Amino acid sequence: MNLIEQRIWDYLDGTGTLQERELTEQLIKSNPLYRQVYDECKSFNNLLSAADQDEPSVGFTRNVMERINLEPVPASFKSLIDKRIIFGIAAFFLFTITALLGVLFYQIDWSQTGGFEMPEFTMPAIDSAKYLKSTYINIFFFVDIIIGLYLFDGFLRKRLRSK
Repeated sequence: MNLIEQRIWDYLDGTGTLQERELTEQLIKSNPLYRQVYDECKSFNNLLSAADQDEPSVGFTRNVMERINLEPVPASFKSLIDKRIIFGIAAFFLFTITALLGVLFYQIDWSQTGGFEMPEFTMPAIDSAKYLKSTYINIFFFVDIIIGLYLFDGFLRKRLRSK
């Protein structure tokens, strides 16, 4: 499709900016080539809009759904996946990782002695008496008991539903 046809179709469809449509309208009025292409496109557009749309019969959907129901149900995905492919992929990755580790350990110079010393770090003194007051301990145990009862209730409900 050339530029003239594209402009004409954009004009007929009402797409594009207002300036583009006004320019195309002026070209159609002044240029005979644009006028000829416009007449052809307009007649084709009218022909398409006048054509009747084919509609499927009333029972089409019902017939299609009946055919689909007659098809055998596909097996689960576990039976569709070949286990040899999975094992082959796993073997490839294990071999690759093993080979990379082997090359890495082969290239390490094990004869050097390390001169690395860990820096000394002392933990600051923590006053546990101010954190372990009876109020904090009671709150901690209370929350733990509530969570435990909630989990036990969920366990009993699952057990009752399974029966």
